[in-house]
Formats: sequence, C-alpha cells, structure tokens
Amino acid sequence: MNTSRGLTLIEALVAAAVLGLGILSATTLAMHSLNAGAASHQQITALALANNAVECWRSGPTLCPASAALSTGGDSQSSTTLSGTAYTVRSGVTPTAYAKLQAIQVTVSWRPVSNNTGSSNDNAMAPGSGQLVIRTRVASVPVFVSSTSP
Repeated sequence: MNTSRGLTLIEALVAAAVLGLGILSATTLAMHSLNAGAASHQQITALALANNAVECWRSGPTLCPASAALSTGGDSQSSTTLSGTAYTVRSGVTPTAYAKLQAIQVTVSWRPVSNNTGSSNDNAMAPGSGQLVIRTRVASVPVFVSSTSP
C-alpha cells in the first residue's frame, strides 16, 4: 500500500495554510504601520498649526492680522484642509492674576474628509480624528518694547 502519496498532499495543504497565515499576519502588520504613520502625521500637523497660532499672537496684529481679535481678549477660529484632513484651530486669550501675563489656549481638532461627499465627517470619534490642546502664558507687552519712556 502506497500511503506516502496522500501524506504529501496533506503536508502540502498544511504548508499552504501556514504560508497563508504568515502572509496575512505580515499584511495586518503593514496596515497597522501605515495607520500609525498617518496618525503621527496628523498629530505633527496639528502641533505645527497650534505653534503657528501662538507665534502669530506673539508677533502682534501688525505682523499677523489674525491676532487682532486675540489682542482684545476675544477668540479666534480658523479651518483648513491638508492632506485629506480637516483641521479647526481655536485660540483664546485670557488675562491672568500675574502682572503683564496672558494665558493663551489653542485647541486644534481634526477629522478625516470623506471621499464621497467632500465634507468632513461629523463623528468626533471617527478613526483618524483627534484633538490637541496647548496652553501657555506669554507677556502681554513684548520683550522688545520698552516699558519706560526716555
């Protein structure tokens, strides 16, 4: 009786199944890697937008007209879409108990833009969504402005 022929067929099937599981695992790992890279890119972009808003306020209304509303203690909001993600930047300035210091809070939230409609996704917890908050205190009078007159 020749049973080696059936045994080779079973061995080949098992080897194909193991190979298939290995390829599936590698594909899953690659997808998780791509998603982590995209999330990192979104966070870096949000941080750059938040830092830009703080630096805009520090430069004053002559160099950055968007900071005029913040100089009077108001709030500012702007939206932009970069790389398929809609970012909303909200900035607010409040006086502090310390002399000549103001507290700035910048909140950047982002959502992926839907490919079907071109509008942003309304679900704040959708995959790819996030929020970044930066709080800092800055002098209300810039350092380069003399506080005493000649």
